[in-house]
Amino acid sequence: MKTMKRILTIGLVLALGLSAQSCLKSYVEYFDESSSERLTAYLSELDKMLGAEQYGWRMEYFVGNEDGDFGGINVALKFDSEKGTVTAMSEEDATAAYTSHYVMTTDSGPVLSFDTYNPILHKYGTASAEYYEGQGGDFQFFIIGYDKDKKVVNLKGKRNGKFCNLYPISQSLEDFNAKMYDINRNFYVSSFDGDIDGQKVTGDVDVRNRQFTAYEMESYGKDKDGNPLYDIARTVSVPYILTESGLSFYEPIEVFGKSIESLDFDFNLAQSDTTFRSAAQNIAFKGHIPSDWLPFEFFEGTYALTYGSFGSTSTINNIVLTPEEPGFTYRVSGLGKNFDLLMDYNIRTGRLELRYQAALQPGKDEVIIDDDRFIVVLLPWALGPDSGGLWMNPDLGMATQWNGNSENPVFTWVDNGGARSFVTTSFLMYYYDTDDTADSSYYDSAEDYVFAGSGGSYQLPYLKTFRKTK
Repeated sequence: MKTMKRILTIGLVLALGLSAQSCLKSYVEYFDESSSERLTAYLSELDKMLGAEQYGWRMEYFVGNEDGDFGGINVALKFDSEKGTVTAMSEEDATAAYTSHYVMTTDSGPVLSFDTYNPILHKYGTASAEYYEGQGGDFQFFIIGYDKDKKVVNLKGKRNGKFCNLYPISQSLEDFNAKMYDINRNFYVSSFDGDIDGQKVTGDVDVRNRQFTAYEMESYGKDKDGNPLYDIARTVSVPYILTESGLSFYEPIEVFGKSIESLDFDFNLAQSDTTFRSAAQNIAFKGHIPSDWLPFEFFEGTYALTYGSFGSTSTINNIVLTPEEPGFTYRVSGLGKNFDLLMDYNIRTGRLELRYQAALQPGKDEVIIDDDRFIVVLLPWALGPDSGGLWMNPDLGMATQWNGNSENPVFTWVDNGGARSFVTTSFLMYYYDTDDTADSSYYDSAEDYVFAGSGGSYQLPYLKTFRKTK
């Protein structure tokens, strides 16, 4: 593990607990100070080192638990050892800064504890409605070791066991965080390909959860034109963190016998594809961005949606998209007469997705429940001559496909690829029965919850286009 290679454990810590008395009546005292005094001195020296750094520290904050790895986040920290406070900023927000207290303490070893609430340092370790045990973040860390000369501090989360290192930064906390925010915001490579010693490699980059996945490909024949056909022989995935020059992996990723700790690349990603490089390993992978990729902010506005079939097309006008959770979701009003919906932004594809979900009360965050029992839901519908069925699955739905015209943007609705066995073409409103004794969670059509436009039906068959009007 790369992080383990960096650990520079100070021998002083190893002495803790070694003063056990032997069976003999006499023993040799090897140290002038007690273990508690040595530990106090150890923590005091580290505290002074943290507070003395002019600009502060970059924390490689890795997050993850049984729900999955969420990769690494750059957190900028400025310690005030006299006041016992720390100011934190995160690459996830350009300007937000929060100050809270910290302590150096002991708990089966030396511990750095951020002991009062800080929205940045406690975000991933605090329970929420979606993650009842948090997202595997820590705010208490075992101090594994530190090096005064190299200025590196090695930490390990008490709860998730992730290694998180501290390094000095060479500019103000605000400037460093703004730079990392910009890098994080503009990094949206979704796939890559290349070769290692002539062996084909492809891969995916999950920028939402900060996972880097490489596929070792093997040829199994040729097509009719003589081009080689490939299949995946081996898959390897590792969490990553963004750096000022590229990606750094939580632990080395081994692909076709090459151990890769990091990849460098430029960040001019909005203009063209980029190249991942490892000079030490003589490796170059070409990174790719979908041709119809768009940033989250592009989608805010008013739309007209067309749908229908068999020569009959209907239009719903004045559908308004407003950011619900910036970077993640839009609130959709005007599509339903008496309900709101959400559209999810897929940063990997740069598209919006309309998926299975519980309908919301207009202008509110509460879901719609009838008779204290039935939840009104939007249900994906595989309507078509060769397929059919309703599917209650949060991954299924449809996505927008941009026409490439930023002056007159028009999106075509396509299946979002959430399933292989059928294609979602349509939606309808349905009741989900929360009664445990019900024969099926599918109760009946929610005919009182209708889509806007002519007809006022609870069905929305064959979505066609989504045109931005203003």
